[in-house]
Amino acid sequence: MPTEPLAAILFDLGGTLLHYQEGKEQTFRAVTVRGLARAQAALVEAGFALPPAEEFGQIVDRHIGEAYLSSMAELRGGTIETPIRQALAEMDVVPTARRWAEVRASFYSAVDEVVKPRLGLHETLTALHEQGFKMALISNTYWAADLHDRHLSEHGLLDFIPQRTYSCDTPRTKPHPSIFRDALANLGVEAGQAAYVGDRLGVDVAGAQAVGMRGVLILSPYIEPGAEEKQNVTPDATIEELPGLLDKVARWR
Repeated sequence: MPTEPLAAILFDLGGTLLHYQEGKEQTFRAVTVRGLARAQAALVEAGFALPPAEEFGQIVDRHIGEAYLSSMAELRGGTIETPIRQALAEMDVVPTARRWAEVRASFYSAVDEVVKPRLGLHETLTALHEQGFKMALISNTYWAADLHDRHLSEHGLLDFIPQRTYSCDTPRTKPHPSIFRDALANLGVEAGQAAYVGDRLGVDVAGAQAVGMRGVLILSPYIEPGAEEKQNVTPDATIEELPGLLDKVARWR
């Protein structure tokens, strides 16, 4: 574990600051499928000729699946909008920029419905801010950055986290070292002065520890106990909810 006094705390987003699930059945795929159905309806209403729903779903599914697997294998960033638009192009559907803005709003409305803050979120960030900690965010997200910024704004969090790194806009995803190092450089702190809080052992905790940061695991109600034990990763601290972070960082300071 680093021995330098703690000066900065960086956070994961989904599962750490905001939940993007309402239950175990509300997975990324389930929300995506619901959003795609709304996007399809918006395109039909706009006058585009689309294949039947089943064929439409298969084409989009194929593009998203191939893009996602490739990006995960290479730890490469990107957004879900790219394969969706590639799938539409295969169907000879090429919306204008204005029309696409309407379609993506329909798609992301499904995400808006499942967002909720973790317990004690605002109170914890307020306390950390008052204690003078620098704060930042590093998130692996396949949805667009402006969507997440809007969610953070709606929960009054943007001022706490002025430095935000989304993998949809970066060359690499967690746990690649570069995404952590670039965020630390932008924040102006050394790795040994920083802690990273996330809900995944391999992606979050191990990724942070690999570059010299402290790694804090926040338990998730949507990850089965023991599901990540094979990762063979030992967090520097484990918390059940965000307020538990305050005692941990006080000891490291």
